[in-house]
Amino acid sequence: MKKEQDLQTLFAQGNYEKLKVEADRLLKINASNYDAMNALAVAYKNLGNTNKAREIFEKLINLDLKKDFVYSNAGNFFLNIGNVDQALKCHHHAVKLNPKNVNSLDSIGLALSNMGKDLEAIEFYKKSLKINNSNEYSHHNIGNSYRNLEKYKEASTHYELSTRNLSKCQQLECIYHLNDIEGFYTKLDIQSKNYHPHPLAATLSAHASIRFEKEDNYSFCNNPFDFIYSSNLFELEDFDETLIKNVFEVFNKSKINKKKQSLLKNGYQSSGNIFLINEEPIKKIEKIITNQIEIYKRKLSHFNSTLISKWPKDYNLYGWLIVMNKGGRLTGHMHKEGWLSGAIYLEMPDKTETNDGDIAFSLHGSNYPSDGKSFREEILEINKGDIVLFPSSLFHATIPFSSEQKRITFAFDIIPNDID
Repeated sequence: MKKEQDLQTLFAQGNYEKLKVEADRLLKINASNYDAMNALAVAYKNLGNTNKAREIFEKLINLDLKKDFVYSNAGNFFLNIGNVDQALKCHHHAVKLNPKNVNSLDSIGLALSNMGKDLEAIEFYKKSLKINNSNEYSHHNIGNSYRNLEKYKEASTHYELSTRNLSKCQQLECIYHLNDIEGFYTKLDIQSKNYHPHPLAATLSAHASIRFEKEDNYSFCNNPFDFIYSSNLFELEDFDETLIKNVFEVFNKSKINKKKQSLLKNGYQSSGNIFLINEEPIKKIEKIITNQIEIYKRKLSHFNSTLISKWPKDYNLYGWLIVMNKGGRLTGHMHKEGWLSGAIYLEMPDKTETNDGDIAFSLHGSNYPSDGKSFREEILEINKGDIVLFPSSLFHATIPFSSEQKRITFAFDIIPNDID
C-alpha cells in the first residue's frame, strides 16, 4: 500500500521523472503490478515519450483489467493524440466498470463534441454534473457545447459556475451574442480588473469599440495588425521538401481522427495535439516554430503591448493539420485558448485568381453582430513554406481557391498554462 501511495504522491506532485523511476523499480519486483504499469504509461506520456506511453497503454487495455482508472487514463492519452475512436472505446469501458467515473463521462462528452455531436455530449456532461455539480471542468465543457449550438443563455449559466479565466471570457462572448450591452460592459470591466489579460476578451472589446463607437481600453494588443509576422522557411537550411514529406508520412500513419469543424468547408482538421507525436519530423517542426517565436518576440519587443510584456512564462505548443480541397475555405475566427497563433504552409494551390488561398485578417468574425459597421481587414499573400505568426485575438479566414491542388497547413497555438 505504501508503494502505491508513493506513485499517487509523485503523480499529484507532477514529478514524472521520479514517477517513471519508481514505477520501473516496482515492475522489476513484480512485472504484473498493473498500478505501476499505469503509472509508467502516465509518466512517459507527460515526459513526451508518446511511443512508450502508447505501447504500455495498449498492453494494459488488452489485459481486460477490472480497473476503470486504467481505461480512463488510456482514453485521455488517445484523445490527446487525436485517436478519438480509441479514446471513446476506453472511456465507455471505464464508465461500464464505474458509472461514477467523472473523468471518463467528461471525456466522452469532449470526444463527441470533437465529432460535432454536441447534443449527445451534453447528456454525458449532465451525468457528470449529477455526480459532482461543483466540477468547474464539467461546467466549462457543457458551456462550450451549448455555445456551439448557439444556446447562449444556457452556455452563460454554466460558464458562470466556473472560475476559469477562459470560462469568464466565453460567458462574455455569449452575453455579447445576446445583445445584453449593459451586461457585457459590466462583465468586461470585471474581467479587466480581476483576471489576467486574455485574447478573447481583447477580441470582444475591440469589436464592441467599433460597433458602439467607444474607446477600446482593454489591455492586450490594441493594434493587432502591427503584430503580424511572416517569413519563408525555405530560406532556413533545416526546412525543405524532405521534411514536409516526412511530416505527411508521420501524420498518415498516426491514426489521427478528423475533427468536426463547422467553420471549415471542403476540407478537414486533425484531432488532438500533433506535437505529442514523438517522431523526429514533428520535433524538427517544433524546433523551427520555437526559433521563429523567439525571432517574433525580438522583432516586436519595442512595442508597448501586453502581448509581449506579459508573455506567458509557462506554455505548451498545440498543433494540428488543416487540409483543404478545391473551393476550400475557413471562415473568420480567432483562437480562444491561444496567446499567439501561427501556421506553416506545407502545400499551397496555384493561384488562378488574385489572393486564391491567401489569409485575410480582420477585426470582425465569428458571426458577431456588426450593426452595419465597417471593420478593418488586410489580406496577406501566402506561399508554400511561409510561416505566419499573429496575436490569437485577431480574426482570420482563408480565401477560397479554385485549383485542384490541396492547401495543407500546419496550424499551432501557444497555450498559456499560467493565465487561467
